[in-house]
Amino acid sequence: MNKIRVLPEILANKIAAGEIVERPASVVKELVENSIDAGSHSIHVAIRAGGKRLILVRDDGLGMSQDDAILAFEHHATSKLETVEDLSAIATLGFRGEALPSIASVSRLTLKTRPDDPDTVSGTQLEIQGGILRSVKPVAWDKGTEISVKDLFFNVPARRKFLKTNDTESGHIARHVTHYALANPEIRFTLQSGDRVLLDTVAVSTVRERIYQVFGDGFLDNMVELSGSGGPVRIYGFSSQPHEQRSNTYSQYFFVNRRMVRDKVINGALREAYRRCMPAAAYPVVVLFLELPFDQVDVNAHPAKTEIRFHNQSSIYNLVRESIERALSKNIIIPEFGKREPRSYAFETPGKGTQFVRDTGDVLETTALKYHPINESHFDTGQHGFPFPSERNVNENSSTGEDHTALRIHPDLLLDSKRAASEPLVSESVRILGQYRDSYIIASDRHGLLIIDQHVAHERILYEKLANSMKNREVETQGLLNPFSLDLAPHNMALIEKVMPELMRNGFHVEAFGGATIIVRSVPAIAGETDYRKLMMEILENLEAEDREADIDRIRDRIAVSTACRAAVKIHMPLSIEKMQWLIDQLAHTQIPTSCPHGRPIILRFNHYEIERKFGRV
Repeated sequence: MNKIRVLPEILANKIAAGEIVERPASVVKELVENSIDAGSHSIHVAIRAGGKRLILVRDDGLGMSQDDAILAFEHHATSKLETVEDLSAIATLGFRGEALPSIASVSRLTLKTRPDDPDTVSGTQLEIQGGILRSVKPVAWDKGTEISVKDLFFNVPARRKFLKTNDTESGHIARHVTHYALANPEIRFTLQSGDRVLLDTVAVSTVRERIYQVFGDGFLDNMVELSGSGGPVRIYGFSSQPHEQRSNTYSQYFFVNRRMVRDKVINGALREAYRRCMPAAAYPVVVLFLELPFDQVDVNAHPAKTEIRFHNQSSIYNLVRESIERALSKNIIIPEFGKREPRSYAFETPGKGTQFVRDTGDVLETTALKYHPINESHFDTGQHGFPFPSERNVNENSSTGEDHTALRIHPDLLLDSKRAASEPLVSESVRILGQYRDSYIIASDRHGLLIIDQHVAHERILYEKLANSMKNREVETQGLLNPFSLDLAPHNMALIEKVMPELMRNGFHVEAFGGATIIVRSVPAIAGETDYRKLMMEILENLEAEDREADIDRIRDRIAVSTACRAAVKIHMPLSIEKMQWLIDQLAHTQIPTSCPHGRPIILRFNHYEIERKFGRV
């Protein structure tokens, strides 16, 4: 009996669909790309239940005749390639002829279309279920095409089971539509989720106008315009000033010949351009367009067509990096993190021998003499109480700024976790000696010398206080004399319905204000005089980045952590002895006084024996 056999066509189609149709957003991407290729001036996208129940894409493009409409659902049927040579210079977004048959094989699909031809008196309607053509009939229809995709993965329950919540899938769809709206300002885009309009843009002539439509007033205030060229390659767009940071890459939009892409070359150049003016855990906001000859980029590297290959990667890398650096240098003085006089540190760790660390400003260089790699888990502050300095601890780059909300939350460092510091802080035995660089409290206790990060210590105090209040439903609020509005990106609007009830219960009075705008009328009293706009954006961005499937407790944790971090005293802030003593007293009453919820250490200890050993007294 033969072991190798040809798969049935229906099974083969479902396998092919798995490569192209990952989730509802994949369907929207393929259909919107077809609409753009068809020369549309208006594209309308409507979804229900995050695209699981319905995805509808309607355009006013070229449309199709009945014969073409039927042929479009055959595998490898395309109007965009004719010869092998065409494959090396692809000028359209779609080209393989695989999207429509793949989508139709895992859904109940209806197509209505009519070509822009005065001699064609009626349109064509096709109904396909699970890849099987059920009916073809004439229909009264204007020019253009409408494709309705219902019950995605109805015949592949294993795939449907792995889809995320409706809010999550809506967010992914919103992000895809936003990308193509930015890349095609001359086309009107609308996106509707249920009865809610997430995006509605009219056709405009410039990218700047489209950015204003999508992201609202004020988005470009902290952006710099960039442009450049190198041979046949042109770059243009906008990039944020270093102080305008995000905790994830969701606000980075890259386009190559108007195709949205994910590319390591562009990412690497972007990170290098911001390396000396932005912390490693933060991300800039970027809307970046590259235009180059079609034969200098391979867009056929991945079934989803989002991963590409440049023929000359080094020139693209240099052009992107230099263009961003030039734009930044023209608009601001770029602060350089970590530029300082080299210093050396020497310390000993039990069982490791003497460690010699030379801090050159950018990285910590360790001498070969008596050096052994350090196991970072040994310095897990939540488990081992007050750690002795390690390479990770003494590197000032890790504490250049106090804002570290971009870091992921450690669940075992949150309130009510079973984990606690192995050695509690006894405030009665702590004697304050002073403040170092207006950022660190220097103190001593019966064990040795303590260095306490004032910002992270206060963050821990505020976090536990707010988390307790949330748990007991006793959050104090403060009304704002001047309520403020926030214009949200479409993918943030897809998330806001899920988190708004919890925001309201925990001190934030938030109201929808039409379109993609919300109004904030009150905040938790513990937030003090912080920047409320940035606080709200951080809560939304970090919830999305950390886990869109987060339950209510996780949402509360993120709200509490972000609020505490924003409200805590800052580094480079002089404190009185009384204020420092208050911080230590309050810190001693927290559950985990050694780490903030992000896992950063609060206290470093140099014990008496180690200090005397360094001075040669023992």
